[in-house]
Amino acid sequence: MKHYLIYLLAFTVISCGQKKDGNQNFPGIEQETFDGICGCVTKAEIEEALESKLSEIPKEVEEEYLGGRGCSFLGYEFDGEVHFGYIVFPSAEEYDKVRSAEKVNNVGEEAYVLNGPDAQQLWVRDGDYYVMIAIGDAPRPNQSKKLATQVLTRLKTKQFELR
Repeated sequence: MKHYLIYLLAFTVISCGQKKDGNQNFPGIEQETFDGICGCVTKAEIEEALESKLSEIPKEVEEEYLGGRGCSFLGYEFDGEVHFGYIVFPSAEEYDKVRSAEKVNNVGEEAYVLNGPDAQQLWVRDGDYYVMIAIGDAPRPNQSKKLATQVLTRLKTKQFELR
């Protein structure tokens, strides 16, 4: 019985150190890049940010309340966490509305974070370019900053088109 408890304790400690998805073998999306506005990130980049493999092909979205178009990403649900995200390219007018939110440093020329209806949102401006990154189920500020930087770099170097 004593050995059984030691094995159980060791198993528990080892499993707590694993990646959030428990390294489960969820089926993933095969393609490495996406078309259209969803081409603002690669599969590897969004899966790293979501801490999950994608469970379906990303979808283009029109977010009127955010004043722009974008792309939504859905990962898997495990341990009660839903792994999802979206990237939206808001209008300058919509961006101006978040200037009363908490200021964030070290990303873009100007950035703010606020709690949206389903995820924490990072709003970033760099020159005349605007992007909003939201990753759920829990706030992931470092992943959001990294994604915003990657997306803005691609946008400014014309590696994908918004229209």
